[in-house]
Amino acid sequence: MNSDSKYAIFLIIVFGIASVVLQTTLSPVIEINGWHPDFVLIIVLLIGKRFDSVTGSLSGFFLGILQDSLSPLPFGISALSKSIIGYAAGKTKRFHFEGIINYLWILFLIFLNELIFYYFFQFKSLLSFDTLIFSRVFPNTLYTTLILFFTMIFIGKYFNEDK
Repeated sequence: MNSDSKYAIFLIIVFGIASVVLQTTLSPVIEINGWHPDFVLIIVLLIGKRFDSVTGSLSGFFLGILQDSLSPLPFGISALSKSIIGYAAGKTKRFHFEGIINYLWILFLIFLNELIFYYFFQFKSLLSFDTLIFSRVFPNTLYTTLILFFTMIFIGKYFNEDK
């Protein structure tokens, strides 16, 4: 096992577990009108962008399963959406997006995660998909994006290529 793989496992264990703990403890506290940031998604995006699509997808799956096991939501929804987004984030590594294009792509991936999640969640909910898009998908996307920018200030250095 090379040092890059060991570093990926280290990041998944340390920041992944911390994000799941934050998701279960802090997210309900800072919830605004039912809108909440997705700390686990932030870490999956950062891992996918730092390493590759396989690492991003695997981290999305394992952290999503861990998140699903600690939440009352249907099992596997978070794992599915985060696996897809981790894979997509890893695929963007080859394009070397910079500046505003990078931020727009990340915003799109967060939106896509919420869209996939709430598409499957609608089958267990009494709300229609249209209602969920405007009442959950858009606000959660903006809230998660805002938290992502603050996260990058504090722990972004661990996800740079220079490590």
